[in-house]
Amino acid sequence: MRALALLPSAEPKQPSATTWSVLEGGLIEAGSAEPEAGPAAETSALRLARQIYAAWFQRCLRQGGYRKNPGAVAALPRAAIEHQLDRAIDRSGPDAAELLPLHDAQQQRLAELGVLISALAASDKQHVRAVQTWDRLIDLGLDTLQGFADLEVVFAARRAAQDPLTGLPGRAALQQRLQGEQSLVLRQGRMCSVVMLDIDHFKSINDQHGHQAGDRVLAAFARLLRGALRPYDGVYRYGGEEFVLVLPGATVAQAVQIIDRMRQTIVERPLVQIQTGGLHIRFSAGVAALNERAIAQTLRCADAALYHAKAEGRDQVRLERGHCA
Repeated sequence: MRALALLPSAEPKQPSATTWSVLEGGLIEAGSAEPEAGPAAETSALRLARQIYAAWFQRCLRQGGYRKNPGAVAALPRAAIEHQLDRAIDRSGPDAAELLPLHDAQQQRLAELGVLISALAASDKQHVRAVQTWDRLIDLGLDTLQGFADLEVVFAARRAAQDPLTGLPGRAALQQRLQGEQSLVLRQGRMCSVVMLDIDHFKSINDQHGHQAGDRVLAAFARLLRGALRPYDGVYRYGGEEFVLVLPGATVAQAVQIIDRMRQTIVERPLVQIQTGGLHIRFSAGVAALNERAIAQTLRCADAALYHAKAEGRDQVRLERGHCA
């Protein structure tokens, strides 16, 4: 069955001129700024692409009497649609590769629709070939609509695999990412570091300020990690107050420097605001190299380095020890 149910009943609403972002526990008006990266942003961009396309396709269907009264077909707003598709992919982060085949197929359909529209504009509207071209346009238009549905299913599945509190992917996505990075390490000889982080004294935050404050700290910390790293670095929630970073191209020494700078920066200002004032946090981290050993062993080595960082006083970064293998 075709995906006609996805057609909106009215023209798509224009996006609001004002967007908001959350920082330091408050709302900051961002004017016409782009939405932050993450599952909400990628879904919003994909939805807007589908709405722009569906509004155009509705106009085509309203010309369903083309056989009786041939006329010009509305111009396809291809640039606007492709812009939103690209935004959705860009905001998908380092795991966007799985979406590219669907994205490329959708762009190919849009290009073919453009060719059909041009052919109709140049043809004799009474000619039987023009009517055949129209029929092909409608068939391809329905396929394109189904393509948006397929993309939304994949995006929805990705969101379902993400932690609802922080918006970060979890252990299953981490395992897939590490398998891919390990393959590149072995085939191309490039470096990759794995970092395990843990918020220091997180239990006391829950005990003293309540679990709501603790949840806000986790969400804000996740945003901080995403914002501090490169677009192709991976950030994952491992469980509780533990997070794992995947830093492709970084040696363990470089990873230690990167995380140490983050650690020093985070203490300079409150992470979130609560009723009693600003809430500062500190974190500890362990770093391990991703190499030919089993991925589970690499994670254990990063975890062991994290344990040593905590045992030696917390608020520090430690590299895996030589005997960890």
